[in-house]
Amino acid sequence: MRPGTRAVATVVRPVALAHRTIAGTLVGSHGLTLVGWHRVDGRTSDGLSTGVDDFRRHLDVLERWGARVLPLEEAVARLWAGTLPDRAVALTFDDGYASVVDTAWPILRDRGLPTTLFVVSGILDGLRFAWDAHESAACRSGRLRPATADELVAAAHEGLDVGSHTVSHPWLPALDDADLRRELVDSRIALEDLLGRPVRSVAYPTGGWDPRVRAAAVAAGYTVGITVDRGLNTDVVHPLSLRRAFVPSDPADLRHILDGAYTFLRPLDRWRSRGGPSW
Repeated sequence: MRPGTRAVATVVRPVALAHRTIAGTLVGSHGLTLVGWHRVDGRTSDGLSTGVDDFRRHLDVLERWGARVLPLEEAVARLWAGTLPDRAVALTFDDGYASVVDTAWPILRDRGLPTTLFVVSGILDGLRFAWDAHESAACRSGRLRPATADELVAAAHEGLDVGSHTVSHPWLPALDDADLRRELVDSRIALEDLLGRPVRSVAYPTGGWDPRVRAAAVAAGYTVGITVDRGLNTDVVHPLSLRRAFVPSDPADLRHILDGAYTFLRPLDRWRSRGGPSW
């Protein structure tokens, strides 16, 4: 996180925290914070990668903050039922990297923290991620390697929740109706066939969504949809366009996210999302 942005968040944080506390008291229900990562695959954090030590520190911040970490679908159901505990949080990963199932998930499992991994189903057929194309072949087959079908099944049997991240990770708002449906439906079916259980959650690639995409997700059979628009989820937020923030490397930034200090960036998130990914 840039120093200037962090400085603004530091000023905003007390106000955001007070607003959250007052709203929870007046309305009688609490909001849901969604946080996410991509891969946990090294000693240092850089871009999509999170260092293992940094990841452990992130989880320590959640514990010190008093987070009540819930399974994603349960958390969303309780949000609408008005039965969420205070400081409810759900944890997510995008893409389907092997480092999630072989490094992050064991750490989370040992701490008793439920997690959802949103998988690009095309990796089951050998798809490699476009944004890793500039990396060396050794790196792509090593720390940047997508998880295999067997690894996903084994992790799911241990309790890792799996959701859809489409078939090929396209910018969904740019697709025609037929391709949009194909990306959403085919990914869900492929993952359900692999896991032998329903898949009802989807994370929109690069956070790309609009009302048409959201309607297509509903029609495709999803009940939970995740964006990358930052902020607390309350019962006025549509369950197919839930807000989520990815965790920066500095644990202090995660504390700001949990307290709602970076919510002021949500208009920027929506503005940036109009152009699609750079790759």
